[in-house]
Amino acid sequence: MSERYDLCVIGAGSAGFAAAEAARALGKRTLLVSGPGDLGGTCILRGCMPAKALLSSTERLGEIETAGALGVQAGNAHVDLPALIARKRELVDYFAEDRAEELESFPLARGSARFIARDAIVVEDRRIEAERFVIATGSTIAPPPIQGLAECGYFTSDGALEITRAPRTLAIVGAGPVGCEFAQYFARLGTRVTLFQREPDILRNEDADLARVVAVALRADGIDLRTDTEIRRCTKDGGECALVASTGGRTFETRVEQIMLASERIPQVANLALDVAGVATRNGAVAVDRFLRTTNDAIFAAGDVIGRRNLVHVAVYGGNLAASNAFAGEPAGADFDRYEAHAVYTQPQIGVAGLTELLCRARGLAVRVRTHSFRDIGKALVSDSAEGFVKMIVGPDDRIVGVAIVGDGAIDLIGEAIALIDAGRTTRQVAEMPHLHPTMGEIYALVAEGFATPQTSCAS
Repeated sequence: MSERYDLCVIGAGSAGFAAAEAARALGKRTLLVSGPGDLGGTCILRGCMPAKALLSSTERLGEIETAGALGVQAGNAHVDLPALIARKRELVDYFAEDRAEELESFPLARGSARFIARDAIVVEDRRIEAERFVIATGSTIAPPPIQGLAECGYFTSDGALEITRAPRTLAIVGAGPVGCEFAQYFARLGTRVTLFQREPDILRNEDADLARVVAVALRADGIDLRTDTEIRRCTKDGGECALVASTGGRTFETRVEQIMLASERIPQVANLALDVAGVATRNGAVAVDRFLRTTNDAIFAAGDVIGRRNLVHVAVYGGNLAASNAFAGEPAGADFDRYEAHAVYTQPQIGVAGLTELLCRARGLAVRVRTHSFRDIGKALVSDSAEGFVKMIVGPDDRIVGVAIVGDGAIDLIGEAIALIDAGRTTRQVAEMPHLHPTMGEIYALVAEGFATPQTSCAS
């Protein structure tokens, strides 16, 4: 016997929960399908919140270790790793309990979903039909095809969140945000870290000038950064893993106690039987149009599963839009550029609002670019936070289309840039805005003033 709903949302993470809430606000009878694991979604259980809890602790350690530059002698600071993990678990339990209550306010189906028709799924022994569906199954970590990797064993960011004894030596495969953040984390726990990246630069989706500043900091933390390097194979040798890698025609071996995979996440579409529902994929992600509608007009998709940035605010935006469009007479097109803001939680941090210079070049946009160093900012100098800069990207009409920051506090400082871009502010308006002195935020006025000079840097 079938159950029937107005909307069935497959996936109960950030995108799925947002979609369910949006549909309920429209008065639609909505069912949420959550997988067999704990309620809460990746961000709360295995992503943003627990990872940033751990990083916050080692960031504090880094501040203590460098406090001598400010005349503060802090002694022999160290991390109590079991206590750190216990604190992380308490925070996750707190966040997950609240989210579970919110999810349980909806009808729930627990288990893996599979389409059995264009308008029906099965979850365990329940057949569920719906007028509309939203697919929000998120993403998963895919191990790279390295010979011997499975035999050697490895952990991912999920496993890193539970380690209570730091390994003596560690190889991290992948120098994206997760790889760089955890490389610094483990290095500050006393682990000797080797960070491998196939591309010539770390953080390949960021502008190279920002990534270079982070690379310098990683090396200063004692991390052996191996870019433009491909791991060919790995073997287990006693209590160690031997990784054979090549770079520039040269082959070398690195021996470590453990391996961490920090590969990019891929959309989680396996076992959904999308073909049965008439839902196509593109490059491994659910294919959607600008209304987040799939190739089945009754099925929409949002969040990591559509292959855009794997970020909570993007997922929430997409979930809301997908559910609204599912029942709208005139659906609204997605404007993901407005939600391009993102961050890297290394020290120094990276914060980005709007379009990057890299993205502007890829689109062939004619823009002007200016940077300004924190070394000209009094607050940065007195706080020993002068490494890094702010970059502003401006369109032909003088409106700001992007801001990128690398430096201490970049993640909080980028909030002003998000507001400026969203409000359509010009560099002239920003140059004339009052900024409190002494603050890091004064740099916005200074970089904006730079556009009045004749120097031009085009990213077209």
